[in-house]
Amino acid sequence: MRLLTELRYSQILMYPKIALINKIRSSLVVFERDLNNPLNEGFIIFWEIIQSNNKKLIFKKRLTTIRAQKKLNRLQEEGWLKTNKLDQAA
Repeated sequence: MRLLTELRYSQILMYPKIALINKIRSSLVVFERDLNNPLNEGFIIFWEIIQSNNKKLIFKKRLTTIRAQKKLNRLQEEGWLKTNKLDQAA
């Protein structure tokens, strides 16, 4: 039952393409779609911001759409803010 529910929602939801920054501006999280499977999978990339233009990669992990949406909702509830640094992260 759970698998069928997840499959139904994964067809409706698309993997998020967004970047979030924490309140004290020390960390950046980027949700990036997988080019081979953009509807169902992608990557979550955590960066540590050292200075204004210097970032250090903490880790990059593959996630399904459902897990990415849950993580995105949880981060927004914790106070992370949307930023326009999506293209600057790499």
